[in-house]
Amino acid sequence: MVASSGCVPARPGPRTPSQETSNPPTRADAVADRSRSLFAQPWIWTDERGAPVQLSRWGGTLLVVTLVYTSCTTTCPLTVDKLLRLGDSFRRQGRPATFVLVTLDPSNDTPEQLRRFKATRGLPADWHLLRGNDQQTRELAGLLGVRIMNESSHIIHDGRIVFLDPQGRLLGQYSG
Repeated sequence: MVASSGCVPARPGPRTPSQETSNPPTRADAVADRSRSLFAQPWIWTDERGAPVQLSRWGGTLLVVTLVYTSCTTTCPLTVDKLLRLGDSFRRQGRPATFVLVTLDPSNDTPEQLRRFKATRGLPADWHLLRGNDQQTRELAGLLGVRIMNESSHIIHDGRIVFLDPQGRLLGQYSG
């Protein structure tokens, strides 16, 4: 979605054939059939304040979703930096978007830990950090095309950022 130069396209949209070459199709492309919405999933997440939420809460706006975890020292810091630049770019352009970060490590990333991460990383107050159970986290990762591999004390995963339309359907993604 975002060019390597850091430029944000005027409107996120489906990947073009030239982007397909650098980002081969994934399971996330199955959501792009426009008949599937992540909002239809029955998942109940817990936000960084400990409140229950569903992704459909943010329907009606562009939704930017990624999976991270607070103790990650490789992929996640780079992904968060990209998200911060993307958020700044959206604000400068006057483009509303809701940012949602879901932890890949729900057993360790408690609401308190998510709040601490949000503060130490300087994430905007209006961004949402969520945790769920292991099954729904894996299901979300699968639907978004995020590949995950547990290696003892470290979770190896894609740094994929996914854009969902106001109805919760895949618009596009940025892996980089």
